[in-house]
Amino acid sequence: MRKPLSPLQAFAEDARIAAERAVDFGHDMVTWLSVAQTADQISALSGSGRDDALRDAGARLGPLATERPSMVHDGNPAPTSVVGQVAEQFRVAAESMEKAGCFELAYTTVAAVCRLTARADYVSAGLATVHLGRIAREMNDLSTAEDCYSAMLSKSMRERDGPLAARGHIGLALLHDMRGNLPAAEAGYLRALELAVPMGATCVLACQGLMSLAMSGNHLADALLYGWKLYDASEHDSETRAFALTDLAGVALKAGFVDAALRGFEHVINILHVPRVRMIAHAGALRALARSGNRSRAIQFDEAMLDDIAHANQPHTAAMVLLTAAEAWAEIGIGSRARLRLAESRRLSLKFGYNQYVFRADAILDKWNGASTAQAPIAKPTQLQSASRDPLVAVGIGRLEALSV
Repeated sequence: MRKPLSPLQAFAEDARIAAERAVDFGHDMVTWLSVAQTADQISALSGSGRDDALRDAGARLGPLATERPSMVHDGNPAPTSVVGQVAEQFRVAAESMEKAGCFELAYTTVAAVCRLTARADYVSAGLATVHLGRIAREMNDLSTAEDCYSAMLSKSMRERDGPLAARGHIGLALLHDMRGNLPAAEAGYLRALELAVPMGATCVLACQGLMSLAMSGNHLADALLYGWKLYDASEHDSETRAFALTDLAGVALKAGFVDAALRGFEHVINILHVPRVRMIAHAGALRALARSGNRSRAIQFDEAMLDDIAHANQPHTAAMVLLTAAEAWAEIGIGSRARLRLAESRRLSLKFGYNQYVFRADAILDKWNGASTAQAPIAKPTQLQSASRDPLVAVGIGRLEALSV
């Protein structure tokens, strides 16, 4: 299990990485440091001293009281205990750190919440543990993430709490996905879907994972089925809904509906300003423009994607979208850009152990080296034409076109 840094150490490390990324968070980082220090201090207290500190922290974190973290128990109401309420407020603050790519501060904060809730109700403790696992996964510490997910899953199964156990299955499925074990990932997502509250947040995550796998296997009708289920279940979550639209646009592109795909990607870019989502949409739009041969607009989307990568601090997603960009530039016929994007994707994948992307990058490079020129376009999959004639696919794409007009 990864040991958290002290709040000051975490602040220094995130500040260093932010400087390398040329990102200025202004006063936000000082605020996050204060939150991390408060959580760390309270977690070390006991008895009446802790109770007083919790009440004081609840008052100071008052502006966050109207929000709930993304990881909650779908079958239970909000916590009523002071420990449960303050734990959620700390986790809401930690999610702001995560979105900014300040993972050390987020990890330190949620690790303190885990200590704080260790003697509280099992739901608050379990949610803090799975949240810590998510941050560890974002930091590419897959071993720690697996420990967190497995511990929470074991506890929730002992409590016979299916909706909470579903979150553990989602976490482990994501790790299988990242490691390239797609059958295990699919089994985990399906098990989570069985246990999750229908149309709840965990159901949304399961549909998101199953949609991604269906797209990878070119099962486009299944991808649309899960994608629209994901979209409909995320009415009050703009970020998840944007993810759904991005994936649906990706299905449209795979099915050969290039104009619909481009409109879908552009719609996401216009409605959301979260770099880790926008980089996927920019890369998808780049691939769509490659199909239409629009080089000038492709350059704009490529540069915007690189800016998103710098701001998001999400190497796994970056490795994926850089592969997409490499294939797009090869399809357009600009081999120099294609090889630059491929090399960066492979570098990130080797550094963090994303084996499936290393294999894909090597396969692409072998294909290019075997072609007559370095700028040879990549052949389009033969299934696209047949998919475009599938009436179920056409109906699903029609709904996407209606949204993005």
